[in-house]
Amino acid sequence: MTTALIDLRTVARDRRGLRIALAGELDFHTAGRVEPRLAELAGCGHRNMVLDLSGISFCDSSGIELFLRLHQGCGSSGMRLLLCDVPPLLVKPMRVLGVDRGLPLSPT
Repeated sequence: MTTALIDLRTVARDRRGLRIALAGELDFHTAGRVEPRLAELAGCGHRNMVLDLSGISFCDSSGIELFLRLHQGCGSSGMRLLLCDVPPLLVKPMRVLGVDRGLPLSPT
């Protein structure tokens, strides 16, 4: 059995907000691994949290649910979540599910 990998890196912290890059496969197992860290970062007092998703090679519904929970958590702490460089493999399912109506995403 192979374990899927996910990498979470803080790319920048400045007055505009916090930029985080995610790379790898975002599925049931890996979403559970990165969610506590992302939730912790959501409460750190920045104005914006920008998730760079250009390195995501796979994402199932667990990953999309993670984005929605994170969006809610950010909103309750006064932070705005933005998804940038969203790969095509994620854009279509997010639009079909209506995620893009409440959560800003910027495709690659």
